[in-house]
Amino acid sequence: MTDACFNTRRHALRMAVGLAALGLAGGAVAQAEGKSCALVLMHDRGGSPAPMAALGRKLQSGCMVKAVEMPWSQRRANDKDLGGAWQEVTRHLRDLRQQGYKRVLVGGVGFGANAAMAYAGAMGDADGVVALAPEADAPGIGGLPATAAALRQHMPVLWVLGSEDPLFQRGEDFAFAKAPPHPQSRYEAVKADRRGTAEAAARPLAEWLKSLE
Repeated sequence: MTDACFNTRRHALRMAVGLAALGLAGGAVAQAEGKSCALVLMHDRGGSPAPMAALGRKLQSGCMVKAVEMPWSQRRANDKDLGGAWQEVTRHLRDLRQQGYKRVLVGGVGFGANAAMAYAGAMGDADGVVALAPEADAPGIGGLPATAAALRQHMPVLWVLGSEDPLFQRGEDFAFAKAPPHPQSRYEAVKADRRGTAEAAARPLAEWLKSLE
């Protein structure tokens, strides 16, 4: 083999290795960028993860949503073991962090919203809270103002109420204002009743998640 031929083949090999390295690096960057946000969503009392999964599909371009079945689902017969529920949520959050997600939030609808706030206040290992149509008084958790007040100072909160939800008439001061202030916390109203709030919240939720980046 001539020196010229050898050098040509060596150059081609270097180019191939370089391109492969770039491809791997590009893949790693894309993977990291694609894992910037994850949200664990909890359903309402007597419900199922299906509505949360449907909401997650609307948010998938900006944040991965993990719709989880909690002890108060219809299938699990409203198990009231909140200590066990907190362990489940902790496991989900830990798994997502281990998968490389940079920001991991917890949220829910109805009773699930109250549970998300109570969890964040008690455990403190979430990077933010999403509360969609929370209950004024959640059995086993307590009154909404006290639950909001127990949140950790460093957590941004998105609070969404439907304009036809009876709780909407009480305004921001009833509970939202009781949460520790955070510059990225938001109170949003959507045109919906309590049952329709989660679906109507897709757009403001997506915008809020984007604002956290």
